Amino acid sequence: MRLGRAWRVCRGIVMIATALSSAAAVAQGARLPVDAVDQFHAALKRKDTAGALSLLDRGLVVFEFGTMDATLDAYALQHLPYDIDAAVAMQWTVLTRRTGGDGNDRWVLTTYRVTGKDANGAALDYTALETAIVRRSGDLFRIVHLHWSMDPAALPGGTPADPKARKGP
Repeated sequence: MRLGRAWRVCRGIVMIATALSSAAAVAQGARLPVDAVDQFHAALKRKDTAGALSLLDRGLVVFEFGTMDATLDAYALQHLPYDIDAAVAMQWTVLTRRTGGDGNDRWVLTTYRVTGKDANGAALDYTALETAIVRRSGDLFRIVHLHWSMDPAALPGGTPADPKARKGP
Protein backbone atom coordinates (compact mmCIF):
# COMPACT_ATOMS: atom_id res chain seq x y z
CA MET A 1 0.00 0.00 0.00
CA ARG A 2 1.43 3.36 -0.98
CA LEU A 3 1.99 5.94 1.75
CA GLY A 4 -0.57 8.33 0.19
CA ARG A 5 -3.28 5.68 0.19
CA ALA A 6 -2.42 4.63 3.75
CA TRP A 7 -2.70 8.26 4.85
CA ARG A 8 -6.15 8.62 3.20
CA VAL A 9 -7.36 5.42 4.87
CA CYS A 10 -6.15 6.57 8.30
CA ARG A 11 -7.63 10.04 7.78
CA GLY A 12 -10.93 8.48 6.72
CA ILE A 13 -11.09 6.25 9.78
CA VAL A 14 -10.46 9.24 12.05
CA MET A 15 -13.14 11.28 10.20
CA ILE A 16 -15.71 8.52 10.60
CA ALA A 17 -14.92 7.94 14.27
CA THR A 18 -15.10 11.68 14.98
CA ALA A 19 -18.37 12.06 13.11
CA LEU A 20 -20.02 9.12 14.78
CA SER A 21 -19.01 10.31 18.23
CA SER A 22 -20.47 13.76 17.56
CA ALA A 23 -23.41 12.71 15.36
CA ALA A 24 -26.18 13.50 17.82
CA ALA A 25 -24.87 16.97 18.54
CA VAL A 26 -24.33 17.92 14.90
CA ALA A 27 -27.50 16.41 13.43
CA GLN A 28 -29.99 17.69 16.01
CA GLY A 29 -31.72 19.88 13.45
CA ALA A 30 -32.54 17.04 11.02
CA ARG A 31 -36.07 16.57 12.36
CA LEU A 32 -37.62 16.63 8.88
CA PRO A 33 -36.51 14.60 5.84
CA VAL A 34 -35.64 17.74 3.83
CA ASP A 35 -33.59 19.04 6.76
CA ALA A 36 -31.27 16.01 6.55
CA VAL A 37 -30.72 16.62 2.83
CA ASP A 38 -30.27 20.40 3.09
CA GLN A 39 -28.01 20.14 6.14
CA PHE A 40 -25.88 17.54 4.36
CA HIS A 41 -25.36 19.90 1.40
CA ALA A 42 -24.65 22.81 3.78
CA ALA A 43 -22.03 20.72 5.64
CA LEU A 44 -20.33 19.86 2.34
CA LYS A 45 -20.25 23.56 1.41
CA ARG A 46 -18.69 24.42 4.81
CA LYS A 47 -16.09 21.63 4.42
CA ASP A 48 -17.58 20.12 7.58
CA THR A 49 -16.74 16.45 7.14
CA ALA A 50 -17.97 15.45 10.60
CA GLY A 51 -21.22 17.33 10.10
CA ALA A 52 -21.83 15.72 6.70
CA LEU A 53 -21.08 12.23 8.01
CA SER A 54 -23.33 12.76 11.04
CA LEU A 55 -26.31 13.14 8.69
CA LEU A 56 -25.61 9.78 7.02
CA ASP A 57 -26.91 6.48 8.34
CA ARG A 58 -24.44 3.65 9.05
CA GLY A 59 -26.20 1.63 6.31
CA LEU A 60 -25.63 4.29 3.65
CA VAL A 61 -25.38 3.29 -0.02
CA VAL A 62 -24.46 5.95 -2.61
CA PHE A 63 -25.00 5.74 -6.37
CA GLU A 64 -22.99 8.53 -7.94
CA PHE A 65 -22.68 8.96 -11.69
CA GLY A 66 -22.37 5.27 -12.52
CA THR A 67 -20.37 4.25 -9.45
CA MET A 68 -21.43 2.86 -6.09
CA ASP A 69 -20.21 3.29 -2.55
CA ALA A 70 -21.78 0.31 -0.78
CA THR A 71 -21.02 1.51 2.75
CA LEU A 72 -20.64 4.71 4.72
CA ASP A 73 -16.94 3.92 5.14
CA ALA A 74 -16.46 3.50 1.38
CA TYR A 75 -18.17 6.83 0.68
CA ALA A 76 -16.15 8.62 3.37
CA LEU A 77 -12.86 7.25 2.06
CA GLN A 78 -13.45 7.44 -1.68
CA HIS A 79 -15.86 10.15 -2.76
CA LEU A 80 -16.75 12.44 0.14
CA PRO A 81 -13.56 14.53 -0.25
CA TYR A 82 -14.37 15.11 -3.96
CA ASP A 83 -17.97 16.01 -3.10
CA ILE A 84 -16.74 18.56 -0.56
CA ASP A 85 -14.36 20.12 -3.11
CA ALA A 86 -17.17 20.31 -5.68
CA ALA A 87 -19.64 21.80 -3.18
CA VAL A 88 -17.17 24.55 -2.33
CA ALA A 89 -16.54 25.37 -6.00
CA MET A 90 -20.18 25.31 -7.10
CA GLN A 91 -23.57 26.63 -6.15
CA TRP A 92 -26.44 24.11 -5.98
CA THR A 93 -29.81 25.88 -6.27
CA VAL A 94 -33.02 23.92 -5.70
CA LEU A 95 -35.26 24.03 -8.79
CA THR A 96 -37.88 21.46 -7.80
CA ARG A 97 -38.45 19.18 -4.85
CA ARG A 98 -40.91 16.41 -4.05
CA THR A 99 -41.15 14.43 -0.84
CA GLY A 100 -43.03 11.32 0.11
CA GLY A 101 -43.11 8.11 2.05
CA ASP A 102 -44.53 7.42 5.47
CA GLY A 103 -43.50 6.10 8.82
CA ASN A 104 -39.76 5.96 9.35
CA ASP A 105 -38.80 5.79 5.66
CA ARG A 106 -39.15 8.87 3.46
CA TRP A 107 -37.79 10.11 0.14
CA VAL A 108 -36.71 13.51 -1.12
CA LEU A 109 -36.40 14.07 -4.90
CA THR A 110 -34.60 17.27 -5.83
CA THR A 111 -33.60 18.90 -9.10
CA TYR A 112 -30.75 21.42 -8.76
CA ARG A 113 -29.24 24.01 -11.06
CA VAL A 114 -25.50 23.71 -10.56
CA THR A 115 -23.27 26.64 -11.48
CA GLY A 116 -19.62 27.44 -10.88
CA LYS A 117 -16.26 26.63 -12.40
CA ASP A 118 -14.43 23.38 -12.85
CA ALA A 119 -10.79 22.81 -11.84
CA ASN A 120 -9.62 24.34 -15.13
CA GLY A 121 -11.73 27.49 -14.67
CA ALA A 122 -14.34 26.56 -17.28
CA ALA A 123 -17.87 27.72 -16.47
CA LEU A 124 -20.35 25.04 -15.41
CA ASP A 125 -24.11 25.33 -15.68
CA TYR A 126 -26.16 22.14 -15.63
CA THR A 127 -29.06 20.36 -13.98
CA ALA A 128 -28.34 17.66 -11.38
CA LEU A 129 -30.89 15.17 -10.10
CA GLU A 130 -30.79 13.80 -6.56
CA THR A 131 -32.77 11.03 -4.92
CA ALA A 132 -32.35 10.83 -1.15
CA ILE A 133 -33.94 8.16 1.01
CA VAL A 134 -33.96 9.07 4.67
CA ARG A 135 -34.81 7.03 7.73
CA ARG A 136 -35.98 8.21 11.12
CA SER A 137 -33.88 7.05 14.03
CA GLY A 138 -35.36 8.34 17.26
CA ASP A 139 -36.38 11.94 16.60
CA LEU A 140 -33.90 12.51 13.77
CA PHE A 141 -33.72 11.64 10.08
CA ARG A 142 -30.50 10.39 8.51
CA ILE A 143 -29.76 9.68 4.87
CA VAL A 144 -29.59 5.96 3.99
CA HIS A 145 -29.32 6.32 0.21
CA LEU A 146 -28.22 9.02 -2.21
CA HIS A 147 -28.36 8.82 -5.98
CA TRP A 148 -26.98 11.66 -8.10
CA SER A 149 -27.19 11.89 -11.85
CA MET A 150 -27.00 14.40 -14.66
CA ASP A 151 -26.63 14.60 -18.40
CA PRO A 152 -23.17 13.09 -19.11
CA ALA A 153 -22.66 15.71 -21.84
CA ALA A 154 -22.49 18.33 -19.07
CA LEU A 155 -19.29 16.81 -17.64
CA PRO A 156 -16.28 18.61 -19.09
CA GLY A 157 -13.48 16.07 -19.61
CA GLY A 158 -13.13 12.66 -18.02
CA THR A 159 -15.85 10.11 -17.49
CA PRO A 160 -18.55 10.09 -14.82
CA ALA A 161 -16.95 7.04 -13.16
CA ASP A 162 -13.65 8.90 -12.70
CA PRO A 163 -13.89 10.57 -9.24
CA LYS A 164 -11.42 13.27 -10.31
CA ALA A 165 -13.61 14.20 -13.27
CA ARG A 166 -16.96 14.18 -11.47
CA LYS A 167 -18.64 17.41 -10.57
CA GLY A 168 -20.98 16.02 -7.90
CA PRO A 169 -22.24 17.73 -4.73
